[in-house]
Amino acid sequence: MIVCPTSNREEIDSILKHPEIYETITDDNCIDSKYCDIPINDEYQYIGGYVNNKIIAIMVYHKYKDGNKCHVQVLPEYREQYALQFGEQSLLFRGTQPLYAEIPLLYTNVLDFAFRFGFKVIETKEQDYCKNGKFYDLKILRLSDGLCKRFDRKDSSRCG
Repeated sequence: MIVCPTSNREEIDSILKHPEIYETITDDNCIDSKYCDIPINDEYQYIGGYVNNKIIAIMVYHKYKDGNKCHVQVLPEYREQYALQFGEQSLLFRGTQPLYAEIPLLYTNVLDFAFRFGFKVIETKEQDYCKNGKFYDLKILRLSDGLCKRFDRKDSSRCG
């Protein structure tokens, strides 16, 4: 797997607007994905995961509190084989500021994934996330500098 920054809208949309991913990452207040304009600007950093020169995953970083918030998305058919590896490698791009994630309690598998990297729950927003008409607690997690395992990044001509 090759992991490197991308600003290619087609690649980013192919992951974030994938029907299964979009359904999972959006709450009841979100519009249909065809009307959703994914922001690509200086406030967002996108890290792509590539297998055989095809994008299969995206890590999104953007400013939040005293650090950045992250969102990890891996295409469903690649999760079992590549999710952990992509998480490890894409976290190398996070810098030294604290890293945050907001995860609804509905997605315990995503919470477990975050815990594997050292994220800790710092706050719970009760009944703050609505999916299919049902409310769930929203967990705010934080990863402080130095808590995450470090891995070697494989360089590639793809990443320039």
